[in-house]
Parts: sequence; structure tokens; C-alpha cells
Amino acid sequence: MTSLHHPLDTDTDTAGPITDVMAPVAKRPAAPDTPPASEPGPTPARTPGAPVSLAIGAFVTLLVSAWAGLVPYLGPTFGLSADGSSSWTWDRAHLIDGLLPGAVGVVASLFVIAASRRPVGVLSTASLRTWGLALFACGAWLCVAPVVWPVVVGPYFLSTSPSDTLVHWLAYASGPGLVIAAFGSYAIGRAGRPGRAGTQ
Repeated sequence: MTSLHHPLDTDTDTAGPITDVMAPVAKRPAAPDTPPASEPGPTPARTPGAPVSLAIGAFVTLLVSAWAGLVPYLGPTFGLSADGSSSWTWDRAHLIDGLLPGAVGVVASLFVIAASRRPVGVLSTASLRTWGLALFACGAWLCVAPVVWPVVVGPYFLSTSPSDTLVHWLAYASGPGLVIAAFGSYAIGRAGRPGRAGTQ
């Protein structure tokens, strides 16, 4: 009985590598997790302060108000007597036309200085407007007192040379009065400016 033998045609020497499609795929090593770059946090907002000009102006106004209140009493010591009185003469003209507006100007200036040290967010517009109005009234009264006083009460300045009269006006009345009234107007305007308002 003859057995049939069928030779294989495959040549194992020339065949390429056999790929096993069922073998598991090798996994690549995972790259280490890199933390994301930290973003800079938001810069804390700074609360703006009141303008420096408010504090400086209030300080200058305080000095001028103190001068206006004391010059009727100290002026004669330096030869500056608008009504011919001696030093530290306490009378109605010196009290109403000098000491009172000067004292109110000093107090109002102190309150404005205190208000200027607060941040804008808590800067009280009502307070700033009130003390600004007080300063304006004091300055206006110092300016008009030499004109109103002779009409209501009696002479205010002595009759003297034009140059001495000008000195008296600048030292006693319109000089300090204009400075105080000007800063009072500035404080009122600062209180009403948009973006500068604080608590009511």
C-alpha cells in the first residue's frame, strides 16, 4: 500500500518574521505628571487715599486761621495795630471779627485733615462739605467785616496812609480771608467730585 506524501511548499528559511496579532501590545511608560505652571494670583487692590493736596491745603488753612484769630491781639506787639489798640485788648470787634472766625477755621481745618487721612471709600462727603462750607463762611466774613462793621457798629480801621491801610487789609481781613475761603471752596468741590465720594 502506497502512502501519499505531499511536500510543504513553505520555506521557513526565506519567510519573514511572523507577527502574532493576538499578543498583547506593550504599553509605553507614562510620562510623569508635570504640574501646570502656577499663574500669578490677582494683585490685591489698593484702596486709594484722599489727595495729598487736601491735607496740605488744610494744614496751610489751619495756620492762616490761627493768624487771623490772633493778629488783633498779637499784632500791636509788632507794631501792627489796625484800630490803634494795644496788645491783648479784648473787645467786641476783636472777638467777632478776628477770634471767632479764626477759631472756627482752625477747628474746621483739623476736621478736614482728619478726613483726608481716611481712604476714599470711607471719606465722608457730608462731613467734608460741611467743614468746607464753614471755612468758606469764615473766610468770607473776614473779607467783608471791615466794610460791614463800620455800617453796623462803628469804625474798624484807623484812618491812616494808603500803604498802612493796605497792610491792615492784607494782615487782618482780605489776606487771610481769601485764603480760607478759597480752600473752603476747594473742599466743597472735592466732596462733590465723582469718584471721590465716600459714605454719606
